Amino acid sequence: MSTANVLRYSALGLGVFFGLKNDMGNKKTASQKAADDAFQAKLKLVDEARAEYGRLHNPAPTTQSKEINLEDPNLDIGAAILQAVDSLGSN
Repeated sequence: MSTANVLRYSALGLGVFFGLKNDMGNKKTASQKAADDAFQAKLKLVDEARAEYGRLHNPAPTTQSKEINLEDPNLDIGAAILQAVDSLGSN
């Protein structure tokens, strides 16, 4: 009879031990997941703020309407043509 009681209480003790161990592991995993979710929410807010800041502080495109002097010996013909084409496309 005492052998049965020893086995019974040994099984009870092992069950309690493994139950507590698993419970602590599950709580740790849940707290890590909650911390990770909070961090991801903060990252999402930062990304949204960056996008909004970029939208609000976007420099306005500058239009350069320079006069082209064809008599200038340093005239870059390619740049002048590209500027003319760009000015046509922006209208």
